[in-house]
Amino acid sequence: MTMAKHKLLAGLLVSGAAFAAYHALDLEQREALKDAARDRYNAFKDRAVDYAFYAADAADDFKEALNDKLEAKNDAPAWKTVPDDVTDEPADDIVLSSDQVADLPDEPAKAASDTATDTAEDDQATSDNQE
Repeated sequence: MTMAKHKLLAGLLVSGAAFAAYHALDLEQREALKDAARDRYNAFKDRAVDYAFYAADAADDFKEALNDKLEAKNDAPAWKTVPDDVTDEPADDIVLSSDQVADLPDEPAKAASDTATDTAEDDQATSDNQE
């Protein structure tokens, strides 16, 4: 037998024993047992209603706190907001694309290539003199 069948069999035995015990009680004891069960049920129901009210209050408090936070975001202090005149300033020197680079004059590039040529000629002359 599997575990589920054992649980089913145990449940049937306990139920049968409880039914037999209930019918073995006299009428007065049965009424006392019913009253105790009703009292426990009513107490449970009252607690459930209280917890439902607590949950509703907590949800309302959460909603109010969230709304306050969202409203506070719109009313940011002055140091958090960017003034309008800042957007009129030119962008910083960071270049994101080669299309944004202004055309450079050829002279600095020519001067750099002349320097490299002079250095190569000097190296050639130095090696010729050592031989």
